[in-house]
This record gives sequence, structure tokens and C-alpha cells, in this order.
Amino acid sequence: MLKFLLALSVGALSVSPVQATDLYPATQACLPGKPHCERWTDEFKSALVLAQKGDHVAQQTVAFCLSSGCHGAVAIDRVASCSWYLVIVNSGAATVLDRSNLRNTCRPMTPAQKDEARASSGELVRKLYNRALTEGDQM
Repeated sequence: MLKFLLALSVGALSVSPVQATDLYPATQACLPGKPHCERWTDEFKSALVLAQKGDHVAQQTVAFCLSSGCHGAVAIDRVASCSWYLVIVNSGAATVLDRSNLRNTCRPMTPAQKDEARASSGELVRKLYNRALTEGDQM
């Protein structure tokens, strides 16, 4: 029982405040030799806050960093990236490049990953734009 409580307390301590509160906890510690990493960490954190408020450019930054890693500053999460591209395409301000990024990011994923991305983006679209996700998502 003592081992279980110790493991539980260590597990609780390892969850950072970012992981507990943000929709996509993705920043990483920068490694030496990655000169742009710290700048991108700050950029991603700022963009995530703005993206969750509906800022189109910030949403593009978040989606890009989640798919590319942004010089090691962000953990790559293709499902989260796909979710953000779906939000962008449903924003009403999407460009041809946004639609291309959606296809390139989402199409290689499994059906289960696509379903997960649709569910996450559906929640975001309802929160940000007060409407349902468009069914023709081009995935």
C-alpha cells in the first residue's frame, strides 16, 4: 500500500500546471545546441492562448508547431495538429494553404486518429464559433 501511495504522489507531482490546464500540453525543455528553441517555446505558448480565443494566425502557428516541432520546442502531436487545422478550415478565414496543410497533416492518419481529431476540433469550433464542425472536412 505504501508503494502505491508513493507512486501516486510521484505521479501527481510530475503533472505540470500546463498539462493540467491546457488543451494540448506540448512544450518541451529545449536541448543545448537548438538556438531557436526557446524563442519558439515562448511563441507557441503565446500563440496557444490567442488560438483558443479565435486568432487565425495564432491557430496556424499552433497547428504548424504541433506538426513540425518548431525547432524542438514543441512535442509533435499530429492528432492535435489535425484538430487545429480542422478548426482553421472551419473558421471562415481559411486559405488554400490552410486546406492543403489540413490534407497533408490529416490524411496519413488512421481512422481512429481522424475521429479523435474531429472530436477535439468539434469542441473547439463550438467554443470559438458557436456552431458545429462542417462535415466536409477534406481529410
